[in-house]
Amino acid sequence: MRAVATSSDLALAVSGLRFAYPGHDPVFDGFNLKVRCCSVHCLLGPSGCGKSTLLRLISGLERPAAGVIRFRDRAVFDAGTNIPPERRRVGLVFQDLALFPNMSVRRNVTFGMRSTPRSQRRDAADELLCRVGLADYASRMPHTLSGGQQQRVAIARALASRPDVMLLDEPFSSLDTGLRKDLREELLSLLRLSGVGTLMVTHDDREACEVGDEITWLGLPGADNPKPGTSQKAQSPA
Repeated sequence: MRAVATSSDLALAVSGLRFAYPGHDPVFDGFNLKVRCCSVHCLLGPSGCGKSTLLRLISGLERPAAGVIRFRDRAVFDAGTNIPPERRRVGLVFQDLALFPNMSVRRNVTFGMRSTPRSQRRDAADELLCRVGLADYASRMPHTLSGGQQQRVAIARALASRPDVMLLDEPFSSLDTGLRKDLREELLSLLRLSGVGTLMVTHDDREACEVGDEITWLGLPGADNPKPGTSQKAQSPA
């Protein structure tokens, strides 16, 4: 049996989270979640269950009605705290990647280095590009890269901010099946070695079981699954 995680083991802790869009039923009503450092935690569920909304709440792009969100030992949201997104030390990678088309690969990566002295940014970016296998692509423009290479740039840019928590919103869904599996395993391994806690959204049960150290299920109301905002965790098979 796995030992209970202590606060020092946790990259992310969400407790008592409440949120509803105006005029709609609650998306989350007392939701709890824990993501360990150096782990990949998959958020699994059908379209419309609140997976992407949860990432927006954690990153600060949406404001909860109540609850507590902690990154490691620091509250980024509670009754008296609401740290803005740019100060939360969170990395975000969306399905569309959102690379800047008018910037080189290196400049895309250095864009996230607000806390790094300017004189050190070039070398730091080149080190990150080396870690994701793009050491020779620093001067290239995003449109000249393949989908897999663009995904590597997006991960490098997200790591450039030295995040405590990495949020991935179906980042591999647009890739071909063969490339998707190989790239997914390589980049998620890199994230584990980087020490961050990763929360990855997926609607693919098989993907969640293959890559998740833990899995949280979000269900839809009225279906044969938990109500929105409740979670069921399971150790992924070896």
